[in-house]
Amino acid sequence: MDENTLFAIRNLFYSGNYTQVISETTSSRTRASANQATTHQLDLFLFRALIATKNYTRVAQEITEAHGLGLQALKAQAVYLDAVQSADAAGRDAALAHLRDLLLVQSPDDRQPEITALEVKVVVGQVLATEGLVEEALSVLLPHNNHLESVAVVVQIYLQMNRLDLAKKEVEACKSWAEDAMLAQLMEAWVGLRTGGGDRYQNAYYIYEEIATSSTSPTVKSLIGEAVCNIQMGHYPEAESILQEALSRDPTNTDAIVNQIVLSTLLSKPAEEISALVQQLQSVAPNHSYLQDLDLKSSLFDRAAQRFAVA
Repeated sequence: MDENTLFAIRNLFYSGNYTQVISETTSSRTRASANQATTHQLDLFLFRALIATKNYTRVAQEITEAHGLGLQALKAQAVYLDAVQSADAAGRDAALAHLRDLLLVQSPDDRQPEITALEVKVVVGQVLATEGLVEEALSVLLPHNNHLESVAVVVQIYLQMNRLDLAKKEVEACKSWAEDAMLAQLMEAWVGLRTGGGDRYQNAYYIYEEIATSSTSPTVKSLIGEAVCNIQMGHYPEAESILQEALSRDPTNTDAIVNQIVLSTLLSKPAEEISALVQQLQSVAPNHSYLQDLDLKSSLFDRAAQRFAVA
């Protein structure tokens, strides 16, 4: 198996075509069984795709102590996400502690310790960012030594911190050595959407549109990207049509549901319709950050309303 196959699998993953990634890595792994480095890369994308499709139990069962540290980190991530999904606080804390421990481990049999360390750091950084521990996540990920996936997580964290200036700086620097990479283009779209302005929204849309047309059928992930761009440009009917397609293909996709809630609010849809969408989100992701923020805003509103209540 050549580098072109790995390149194609990598792009399938970044575009959100997880089912095909699972299929391609499984078949390619058989052909590449004699090449340990290639098999490892295939395993990374196989298990990452399984995590993306919430097959946490399979990942936890199939990754054993015999696997390298990069895969051990993915196993810990799967255990962590499963604990989050089941509201298992103790399991969540234990998985997070294990991920931190993996940062300190180095296998004596590892022929590429620097690459392995970066693989582990990306996973740990993602989980720490999910926990809201953004400063700790950045301390793990930086310096990223021009490792594209590390840069992508760093950019996401900077956007989460509302440090658009730092996110822009990373993306601009990235263009000098990875401009044509799909992940680099996605980072440019993320920053463009946050920066705002008609041209930037349009450019972001073109990026998602190009990714969508790069395969026989657009993925739910690329559809959501197109929908967000249309919302920002005020093209609400187009956004609604795209989100309906995304939800018809994956009714439990939280990003699609949240964007449908936002769009329905902008379109002044009936309160009952919006409430039904919120309930749908609660049923599939009760701890979603949107719901937590909604609860906080509702609590603050109720507290403010009490100040003006008639005694």
